[in-house]
Amino acid sequence: MPIGSFLDSLPTILYVGAHVLFLLAGKWAWKKAVDNKTAFSSAFWLYIVSQVVFLCFFGEIITMKMAVLLEQTLMVIMVLSIVTRKPQV
Repeated sequence: MPIGSFLDSLPTILYVGAHVLFLLAGKWAWKKAVDNKTAFSSAFWLYIVSQVVFLCFFGEIITMKMAVLLEQTLMVIMVLSIVTRKPQV
């Protein structure tokens, strides 16, 4: 039995709710970053889109493997965009 398999018995609505909360947290973080004129505020959109990707899985539009692949790709792009951003002078 793989670690975490007990999670399969939980209702899907809990996961949908969690990803909606993550989406809202991402939107809040983006807004705070914009308000504070943070140099990498636009990178938060990649996180927000990643949560929409997971909601597509729960809506049975894409598979879990596709959702994870897209989400991880977006997170790598986000990390790279933050760490390679040139400082503003």
